[in-house]
Amino acid sequence: HFHRDSNTLHASTMKTSSWIISLIFAINNCAVVSAFVSPQHVHKPRANVLPSTSQLKVATASPQITQADLASLSDKGYVVIDNFLPRDLVDDLRDDILNLRSEGAFKEAKIGQDSTNELNTNIRIAETCFLGRNRPELLQLGENSIRDRSGGLYDILDNLCDSLSDLSMKDSATPLDRSLNELLYAYYPEGGFYRRHRDAIPNSASVLRKYSLLLYLNRDGWSPEKDAGQLRMHLDGGGDECPPGVQPNFLDVDPLGGTLVLFKSEAIPHEVLNTMSERFALVGWFNRPVSASDIANLGEGGNLVQVGMMAVALALVTVGATTILGQ
Repeated sequence: HFHRDSNTLHASTMKTSSWIISLIFAINNCAVVSAFVSPQHVHKPRANVLPSTSQLKVATASPQITQADLASLSDKGYVVIDNFLPRDLVDDLRDDILNLRSEGAFKEAKIGQDSTNELNTNIRIAETCFLGRNRPELLQLGENSIRDRSGGLYDILDNLCDSLSDLSMKDSATPLDRSLNELLYAYYPEGGFYRRHRDAIPNSASVLRKYSLLLYLNRDGWSPEKDAGQLRMHLDGGGDECPPGVQPNFLDVDPLGGTLVLFKSEAIPHEVLNTMSERFALVGWFNRPVSASDIANLGEGGNLVQVGMMAVALALVTVGATTILGQ
């Protein structure tokens, strides 16, 4: 441990922050190809080639969020949409999870932000697999998954992101940055859980998260009583804990297959209640662009190494915020 004069520390932080901001703009001006960027698709007809039955099935499923749902998200801070995905697509995505787990693509889920990220089974028992277009480790396992196909998972989420970006512009004059979106599969074994937490923490890279996404992929016939594992959204105005003297106020959502939950990342603490069966979900965050003030705020925390890591990761978008966060 050592001490430095506050003026010296402030000057050092400002110099480092300025350097990092300059680095961001310099890198962003280059034509960097991102492993996470969702490319613009140009569909070119191919002569005498018929799509497979599974491809036809995916192509006909084009879930859309309604204006009423967007209004609910804007006004209440959350929205729950039943049967957003059709049952056959839910089953295909759950099979995709099982296949990726069998290939060793899942890892034990950690908690915490940035340098505090750690495995803590008192707070979370789950496994995760990070997703994204053109991730090499996933492409090695197959290039025509239900995620990648035309009309598949990534296309559906891109359309959803566009709708949410319009909402973000309306509410705060800030668009979303599709290249910074975070996406993962979450698998909870029997007895799994995730205690109360927030998705967007001030003075960390997660502050970029604007909207959180949960899309449940559980089997047909999921029983709230026998299988449990509800999502509990806390509406008491607190953070990781209910404020002292405030009466608990929460909404429980059954994780029925096909159900979509969206909420404002900084506004809704939440948790996964103990599961009594295997629980499958898609988890994601739609993020806004990084700004100079974000870097400056992180710099005030004193961990300049983490500031630099975040800046480079968000500028190049080849590591991604999820790697820094380790969620």
